[in-house]
Amino acid sequence: MSRMDTFPKCSVCQQQFTLKGPVPYLLPCLHPVCETCVTSAAGGVISCSTCQREVNLTDTNLQKDAVRQKEIFHLTVKHHATELLCTNDDDGNQAVCWCQECEEFLCEYCQNMHSSIKLTRKHVLQNFSDMAPTASNIPAFCSIHKHHLLYLFDKSCKKLICGKCRFDVHADREVVELDVAADTVTKQLNHHTDELSTLQARQQSHMQSIRQGTESTDRTNDSLIETICHTFQSLRSQLDQREKELLIDLESQTKETKATLYAQLTTCEEKWKTCTGLLDYIAKVLLYASKSDLVELESYVEDITRNYLETAAPQTHVVPTAVFNTNSLSTLKSNISVFGAILPRGVDEESVKDKDTQTDADVMADLEMKHKMDLTELKTKIGSDEKHMQGLKTLTDKLNAEIKSLKSCIDEKETSEKRASKTIDVLLGVATDCGVHLLKSEVVDRSMVLKCIHLKYDKDRVNLDLVHINTEGDLVNRKSDTRPAGEGRLKKYWGTCSTAPLPRAGCPQYWEMKSRVSLDKPLTEADLILEVGVCREEQRDVSHHLGGQPSSCSMLVADCRTHGGICSRTCKEGKHVLCRPDTLPNTAGASHTLHYGVVYDDTRKKIAFSDVKENKVMSTLDNVDSRLPLWPMFGVYMPSSGNVSMTLVVGSDINMTEEKKAMIVKALS
Repeated sequence: MSRMDTFPKCSVCQQQFTLKGPVPYLLPCLHPVCETCVTSAAGGVISCSTCQREVNLTDTNLQKDAVRQKEIFHLTVKHHATELLCTNDDDGNQAVCWCQECEEFLCEYCQNMHSSIKLTRKHVLQNFSDMAPTASNIPAFCSIHKHHLLYLFDKSCKKLICGKCRFDVHADREVVELDVAADTVTKQLNHHTDELSTLQARQQSHMQSIRQGTESTDRTNDSLIETICHTFQSLRSQLDQREKELLIDLESQTKETKATLYAQLTTCEEKWKTCTGLLDYIAKVLLYASKSDLVELESYVEDITRNYLETAAPQTHVVPTAVFNTNSLSTLKSNISVFGAILPRGVDEESVKDKDTQTDADVMADLEMKHKMDLTELKTKIGSDEKHMQGLKTLTDKLNAEIKSLKSCIDEKETSEKRASKTIDVLLGVATDCGVHLLKSEVVDRSMVLKCIHLKYDKDRVNLDLVHINTEGDLVNRKSDTRPAGEGRLKKYWGTCSTAPLPRAGCPQYWEMKSRVSLDKPLTEADLILEVGVCREEQRDVSHHLGGQPSSCSMLVADCRTHGGICSRTCKEGKHVLCRPDTLPNTAGASHTLHYGVVYDDTRKKIAFSDVKENKVMSTLDNVDSRLPLWPMFGVYMPSSGNVSMTLVVGSDINMTEEKKAMIVKALS
């Protein structure tokens, strides 16, 4: 499938657009965003993930992306035609053609009827196999003067008008025919295409020159390494240190040059990609947009194109070649400490070549150097005995240090073996049929061993008058269609409990709940959405939720009168502890997945609730009364306002990351 055949995606949630899905809107950067993201934008700000540009919806009025809507339509017809059904009579038959005038899909029966009815027999019906991306130019009618066509364009208001509007509100404005305005925009878009194509070609040439510069730098580096090594072979005893310095200098300069080139290449590639994206969209506009679309898109495309074109176009990059300076090679012995240098690129190579000539001053310098070397050799022989004795002493100290180091390693190994043995004993003491994790590797005791216990919904106690467990094992906020026989079910609580109470493990126990929530309408009057928590056996069916019960701890999500939105609230022994606002938007159509974790430690007498998606501790409750067994509870609510589905995530199904371990340690500290 080519790039033009790929279904566009929302630049915020990355969900692929579909024909019957959320409508695409056009951001100022010409990237699409779905209607769901527009309506649920946090704080009224949308961040485009393609170009990282933020858009404040309170200051910007987004228009529907008519070009991409038509692109999605044609891609659906081309690749998913078997999924399209007849929309004429909604009879469920598979559609085979499209009527552009009626804007309806037709099955074979409706197609025959359409062609035989006098009112529609002249309509052009397009079979799916013959449809090609073309701009629709069906005339639109004025919203004010219902039966008048929109065939004029007010250049001052930038608005389509009819003939009657021309002599009413728009009498004193500059007005042209729609065909003239559309042709002007088409020419401008073609001009933008030419300019952007030229800029893109320059960017391509610039990237190629940078790549060639990188290759040239590598070749120069290899050549200079060979030259440096050959030059220093005859002087190895005196020039080893200097050689290392030059090689390091060369490596540093090479890395710096390549880093600069790589940064330039990265910048140019980003600009090239941006230019490619704009060209692609203009191509789609020219392919799909109607004349009215062209007029409405002019300012969008004009602004962003002008911004790109006003940026200075890059020039072909030429990287000067570095050279190795061997000037004054004949005087090297007398100037060994300063001989050699890696010269910057661009220096004339001829000006630094050695002339291989020696003057009288050079001869005197050689004799002086030889005399100094002889004196140095004598001093070396005189001090050799002293150095030999010092060497023996140094060797003795080194051996003693190595013996001490070996003893330290042996002690450390014995300590590690004891710690590993202790770790195994602890893990064997708590490992049963559940996932076991060590919260801190350096602390080996039961207080740092986490058990991901295997909780299960008690299907025999589910309050089937209000909720039920579906075939996937999820707790949902709808009553059961059939009520099985048997006693012992909960009568008041909107949910169920676990099959058994929490064990006295002597170490932290952990489980998670993943809940999918969708609202059909906004919540009011402190409506509950879901609840998780623990309570004693006799309190499991006292009320419809745990929030007001003594000897209970819970976290619930509900409409909050205090903050005027949907909040997450924790309660202990019937008292409100903490309220976190903005859990999800309280708007019709809002859909969200909530992922919470619960850790209970009977030794520390603590229970903590965390937000797994945000990796944050929501609330930690201390001094939990665990003298009697505590039962995990799970509740789902609001059947008339939306859907709630809660899944238990337990045991080895829990993804225990290092970040999650750190969050649990923080919650229990």
